[in-house]
Amino acid sequence: MKKHLLVSLTLSLAGFLLILFCLNLYQYLRVKNNVASTMLREINARGRGELQSFFNAIGEKLTIVRDWGQNGVLDSRDTISLNKKFFPLINKGRRITGVLLADTSGWEYFLMHRQDQWLTRVTLADRGKNTAVYASWQVPEKRLEIRKKYTDYDPRKRPWFKRSADNDSILWTPLYTFLESGKKGITASVSWDKKTKDKKIKKDGFTVFGIDIALEEIQQLLQQNKDDTSGLVFLVNGAGTSILPAKQTSAGNNSIDTEKLLSVLVDKWKAENRPVLKAIRFNAGRRSWLGSLQPLVRDKTVFWIGVAVPEKKLTADLYKTLFSVDLTDFLVATGGGMLLLLLIWKNGGFHRDDKPPVDPVVRLHGLINRGEGAEVEFKSTVRTNLKTGKKGKEIEFAWLKSVVAFLNSKGGTLLIGVDDSGRIISLDADGFENRDRCLLHIKNLLNQHIGAEFSGYVHIALLTTDTGDVLVLDVERAGRPVFLRIGKNEEFYIRSGPSSVKLTPSQTVNYVMHDMSEADKF
Repeated sequence: MKKHLLVSLTLSLAGFLLILFCLNLYQYLRVKNNVASTMLREINARGRGELQSFFNAIGEKLTIVRDWGQNGVLDSRDTISLNKKFFPLINKGRRITGVLLADTSGWEYFLMHRQDQWLTRVTLADRGKNTAVYASWQVPEKRLEIRKKYTDYDPRKRPWFKRSADNDSILWTPLYTFLESGKKGITASVSWDKKTKDKKIKKDGFTVFGIDIALEEIQQLLQQNKDDTSGLVFLVNGAGTSILPAKQTSAGNNSIDTEKLLSVLVDKWKAENRPVLKAIRFNAGRRSWLGSLQPLVRDKTVFWIGVAVPEKKLTADLYKTLFSVDLTDFLVATGGGMLLLLLIWKNGGFHRDDKPPVDPVVRLHGLINRGEGAEVEFKSTVRTNLKTGKKGKEIEFAWLKSVVAFLNSKGGTLLIGVDDSGRIISLDADGFENRDRCLLHIKNLLNQHIGAEFSGYVHIALLTTDTGDVLVLDVERAGRPVFLRIGKNEEFYIRSGPSSVKLTPSQTVNYVMHDMSEADKF
């Protein structure tokens, strides 16, 4: 009996250990990809850093200059006048290699900063015989020297001289060689139609403004957000035709053909339909690698930032953790888990007691019956003044103020299509063609007057009831100051009882420094 009991216990223990080993192996195989993907995301996020801010700043500068051009500020071809506008632009963008301004006549103004002087090149086209006027400057108005030369250079044949598909788009070139510096880089450009005083002529060509960014500047930005374990960080344009890797350090992967390795990853990424932050496994240099890419700027795929890391480097710690787990820990965890499950089972813990989800329309009527207050407000229409029957911005700003107030306070729900008495009057007066047009109009107003960065805090639903459609905007507390942009002005609102109250600048500062900071503690 003792021998039989010993054999039974030994076999039971061996079987249990085998089961634990299989579970450990299964856990490793199951979480391996998840852990690798998570680590890739973290490395990728570190790589974005200042690079994302830099590209956003380039976009802002291009937008400003395009607005100048559309408003006639850049009509003058006077070099000194252009110097005064563009010298500060380069000074504030320390990584900008140069700026260009050209039109369809073949005229071009180019500016770059070289050592302690400024260099301008003005190109004039005259029946195929182009003249380039070079000048150096200490300050915008003080020219140091000037020289001319004939050239076959034509700005209209450069990669950046293209008309944008629309006025709001920014074009990015593939990697190419700059004329003056001889450096490789990319150019971001915008364009606008030239205006003419003759009303009979609809268009008089177009003008292009571009900003040159050297490859070495992008590489430095990529490198400074990379640590020794981050593998290879790089940029890819939207078409996947230009790969811009970070500079490799002496401790980096110098034995690897970086361009060839990243080309393999990008080709496989394009073949898989450009997934976002998905771990892509590929082989290069007799090693297995993992890589992932994501848009540099959210919702825009002009540039993708990627990372490639040897698989062993990512999973080395995982090997050590999962295969060095002590048997005692397994036994204690298993015994404790079984005991806990037994206690939960005896106390009825496995019986489902989930509450059914609340029907949105039922919730809507509940909010209406509850009435307006600090966290609920009614508005009759989106854009139509019911007294005049006309559309008015004042109606839109009325409910946008409530959204801003909710964002700056404790959040709340805005019901549009419900009058002050709590009666559903629908959205028919607003005259939207369909539901999608209505929702698109709401989102555009939120992005324009509050900011797309706060769209995640506003949840929009269009509900159909027996008496008509109602828009439900559930607004979360933003946790940071939110302003309503009306033209060039910004206004700050909070909830005070059932009303949205506008604060003065001094009240806003006090609220942000004290009330919001105190609320964030809870």
